[in-house]
Amino acid sequence: MTLRHALRLWLWGLVLVLSAAWASPAQDLFDQAMNLLITRYAGISATPPSALQPKYQARLSELCQGQADCPYDKAVAVLGELVGELADAHTRYLSPERLREVQRVFQGAESERPGLGASLRAVEGLEGLLVLEVFDQSPAQQAGLRRGDRVVAVNRQPLPAANAERVAFLEARVAEGGPLVLEVLRAGARLELTLTPQRFSLRQLPSLRVLEDGVAVLRIPSFATPGTGRRVHTLVGDAMEQGARAMIVDLRDNSGGSAQECQSAAGAFVGETYRKFQSANSTVEWSFRNGVWYSREGGQERARFLFEPVRWQGPAVVLVNGRSASCAEYFAFDLQDAGYPVVGEPTRGVANTSTGFFLLPNGGGLQISVSRALRADGSLYPDRLTPNVLIPDDLKALAEGRDVLMERALEQLRVPAHVGRRGVGVAVVYS
Repeated sequence: MTLRHALRLWLWGLVLVLSAAWASPAQDLFDQAMNLLITRYAGISATPPSALQPKYQARLSELCQGQADCPYDKAVAVLGELVGELADAHTRYLSPERLREVQRVFQGAESERPGLGASLRAVEGLEGLLVLEVFDQSPAQQAGLRRGDRVVAVNRQPLPAANAERVAFLEARVAEGGPLVLEVLRAGARLELTLTPQRFSLRQLPSLRVLEDGVAVLRIPSFATPGTGRRVHTLVGDAMEQGARAMIVDLRDNSGGSAQECQSAAGAFVGETYRKFQSANSTVEWSFRNGVWYSREGGQERARFLFEPVRWQGPAVVLVNGRSASCAEYFAFDLQDAGYPVVGEPTRGVANTSTGFFLLPNGGGLQISVSRALRADGSLYPDRLTPNVLIPDDLKALAEGRDVLMERALEQLRVPAHVGRRGVGVAVVYS
């Protein structure tokens, strides 16, 4: 190698080092995000992240042209487009605020700022915002807000007619501080509820109620809250002590959570659960049986006692909808595989991957599909669960005071046993 050639290589290397040192915030964010996607992504996208890098690097360079200190938001916009092209619902960019919220949910902490403590949704063709979930001990619960209520006005101001504007309108009123007067429609009746937004616990633990005919309804709103699995076993035991003859397990709008929580919870119905997760570099096997959590990786198995388990022995029906996702889908698969019928809509469609959360320089993060979920025989789970009884979760009927899926589940539990080892008739119905 000549001296001139060596000098040229040294200068070129110096240029690369200086370029890296002078990288803009946007470029730094993009580079770190791409490194995470390329090294950690193990999802089912037909296009690997590495194949998309040149396209979106060019897009970022175009947006940052002439800006020596190109801001983070340029890279955020590009990353949003990139993960959108992956078409993997388990992989997405999270804003700093959203990432903090996810972390607080998994910690079972309080909300970051005052709020109502209720999940509300704009439904096409319905006035106002429909209440789908009310958090325990929240301002909404204390004021008497219920699932199926519709909030149509706040402090005598009607919610906007446009669906897309209603949540923002409500959030703006909450942010103003002070008491709120909510005008609510409940099964046709109009009433006013007064509450003051406060910070509330993000813990969403399961709850149980036993109906007059001996059917227990177990509501599991999330698997993200620590202790959910143990709580399911406790409530199943309570139902048996109260003489419940059958059970409805409601997983609607449950967006998932911890694999340990959903697998241990399913154990209250099926005894043993098993899942294999295959990442880009390794495979881990997780199972729950007899109250013990087992993890096997690299030929080594570790066991940890969680709690004393119980086992439901009667008939049961599982309710799901299009917003039941991830761990909720795994739970429903476990019960469906064991012979329990599932009623409702096809689920969200992220049932064959697991995710991890990764921090980025701007305080935001990436949620990435880091592994594929396999059954005990090594086959990949379907991307979504198809119920045995297919019925839309009719939110308009809910606003009128009728829970169509709950009604069908009760009908299902009254059908004489002819199929299914749990003594519950299994049918496929399209309606």
